[in-house]
Amino acid sequence: MDKNETTPLTLRQRVEVQTEVLVPLLQHFRTRFGKQAANELVYPVLRETMRNWIAEIAVTDGNLIENWHGTSAKIAEMFTGNLDLEMVEQNDRTLSVDVTRCRYADFFRNLCEPELGAILTCELDNHIADRSAPDVQMMRETTIMAGGTCCPFR
Repeated sequence: MDKNETTPLTLRQRVEVQTEVLVPLLQHFRTRFGKQAANELVYPVLRETMRNWIAEIAVTDGNLIENWHGTSAKIAEMFTGNLDLEMVEQNDRTLSVDVTRCRYADFFRNLCEPELGAILTCELDNHIADRSAPDVQMMRETTIMAGGTCCPFR
């Protein structure tokens, strides 16, 4: 490997680096301004940052289904090893999956920051759908991060 080349971070590594900065920053802002005001200040910026990141990696040059699958495959690769999945249904029109274990949820619960975890990980699914396949319907009624027993993607 050329010494100027860098190895891309896994999503888990990216999240851990982000939280090393974000958690102390949020704690400081919450102490100074109150929890609600701090969250209202920081969370929209984080959401926009994550939307922009997905826009950089989103596949948008094929038809909607190809875009969805292409971008989802990239993200799935980043999540590898951190989610336990159970395939419910997969065909040319439907992909239904249950996430039965999420190590990101474990990580953010240990930090007492599940809402931050949702912004940095769970909401990526919405950004993928919005960016690469806005006509694809994705439903997820709950998440492990939010206290559900699984993340049912339909």
